[in-house]
Amino acid sequence: MIYYDYKRFCTDVQHLSEQCKPFEADTILAVARGGMSLAHALSMALDVRNLHTIRVESYDGDSQRDKVSILSQCDLTGSRQVLVVDDIVDSGRTLFALLPILRLQNPTCEFKVATLFTKPTALMQPDFSLHEATDWIDFFWERDFLKKGSL
Repeated sequence: MIYYDYKRFCTDVQHLSEQCKPFEADTILAVARGGMSLAHALSMALDVRNLHTIRVESYDGDSQRDKVSILSQCDLTGSRQVLVVDDIVDSGRTLFALLPILRLQNPTCEFKVATLFTKPTALMQPDFSLHEATDWIDFFWERDFLKKGSL
């Protein structure tokens, strides 16, 4: 297990935003919950105020579900260049389920995906990514804020 801390996140947001800049996104879509911290940071770094979320679940804790569930909708009316943001592309099943639906519902939008980590064996690869995932990633927003039994 690799602990991914806030200091590394800050550096990575700068590097990832440089990769994403040429796309000129007018909208950022966070895949909730894993992509929310990164999406917010990228929206600040790229100065994109149009920030949306969509709830997609493919994991229960550290166990992958049999089926990907898309549990919300987002209104991308007026958007043209949408940057879909998640923390990691593991199996790729989330993107494989989500992107065709987004494209069908928003045929005039161009979608690109940005993540911090990806596995080369995933069904789909992001357009922008920084690191290859070789182990389970313990993100600071999971470890530092989800203290079990503290609430």
